[in-house]
Amino acid sequence: MLFIIFTAEGLAEAQQDVLSNKAELWLNPGLKKQSDLAVFEKAGIAVHVLPEDIDAANEKAVMTALSHVESQSRDKEIFVEYL
Repeated sequence: MLFIIFTAEGLAEAQQDVLSNKAELWLNPGLKKQSDLAVFEKAGIAVHVLPEDIDAANEKAVMTALSHVESQSRDKEIFVEYL
């Protein structure tokens, strides 16, 4: 299982599910810089950065991010933050 998260609000909402499932995280580059990810790192959760910032309100951009993550991961159970 993995999560693609674009905003700080989405990360806060998904945090408990990510931690309880030991799910991988894929984040916007800006979100990774702005967020305290120590709780995830301490739990041994892999945190990856998307190649570019994605506007979660732009469906085409979200689909591009999803395609990128699918090409980088074997896990097909993917939860995507949508606005």
